[in-house]
Amino acid sequence: MISCPVRFARILLVGSASQTQPTEALLKCEGTWEYFGPFSIAEAMQHLRSGMDPDALLIVPGPEMTGYLALAREIKFGHAPGRIAVIFLLNAELVDGRAAAYQAGANDVIQLPVSRDELVLRLLNAVRAKRATDSLENATVVITSLAKAIEGRDAYTCGHVERVATYAVEIGKRVGLGEDDLAALQTGALVHDIGKIIIPDHVLNKPGPLTDEERANMKRHPVIGHQILQPLHTFQKALPIVRWHHERPNGQGYPDGLAGEALPLLPRIVSVADFFDAISTDRPYRPALPPESCRQVLSEAAEKGDLDAELVGVLFDIFAAPVLVHAVGTGASDRCDTP
Repeated sequence: MISCPVRFARILLVGSASQTQPTEALLKCEGTWEYFGPFSIAEAMQHLRSGMDPDALLIVPGPEMTGYLALAREIKFGHAPGRIAVIFLLNAELVDGRAAAYQAGANDVIQLPVSRDELVLRLLNAVRAKRATDSLENATVVITSLAKAIEGRDAYTCGHVERVATYAVEIGKRVGLGEDDLAALQTGALVHDIGKIIIPDHVLNKPGPLTDEERANMKRHPVIGHQILQPLHTFQKALPIVRWHHERPNGQGYPDGLAGEALPLLPRIVSVADFFDAISTDRPYRPALPPESCRQVLSEAAEKGDLDAELVGVLFDIFAAPVLVHAVGTGASDRCDTP
């Protein structure tokens, strides 16, 4: 027999008392499981909607599974709080319900009877997965909030990262990127300037041109952002965006001087979106450019190889839609986005 390895896991037990009694006996592990129930379907939903956030829901259905499947769907795909692990424990006569349980979003389906050791191990795996997901989501929220807080230090960059994310994702959709790449564009754009945490406020908000020393310090922010996010698994696909959003197809960018095919597509997309937002919004030393001037500057940048010409063409197609025109002239800029 194994000892219970998860301490203070919160378990919600759902089913009739007659069905759940054997499972309750298996859960009695002093100081480890904090379990509640057994509850009916309605009672369980009421507790969840009132704010209870257990690690796992153990469902022991009776002969009629319909209501329990609906409960699982509500938790996994509806509006119940948190990413709760849902585990069905099915009696032998319900073995045909395994597929239906998985379709309803169940994380695991266990056939009864089950030994205490097996139940604990499989429950442990579900709780670990749930808590790992919570940790990743919390890290993402913290880092994204930090990125927005850093942006807020610059009076001219209110809303910059959200707009860049909008433009980048729209370009990504037009060039046929899949969901994973679109998600990386969204995340990478939101945190692309997080390295500016090292830049003093007086430099970020300087009304005139930067000195050589200040510009050199400003150009460190992609590398610093990369170093901040590199240990975090959640941001691995966004790292190229953070490090290379100031690289240029002609090799004249920074920090690594990438050129041509060495510069990946996602940073190229964010570069176009970032550049556009810089010229279409107010800067400390000049007002936002009108739409026709933006088009001209973008065309010239594409001709020189400062931007990917094909992606600039996609952005022009988006203008024609018109999806982004409302954003022109509504906010911010990046001191290093334009030549």
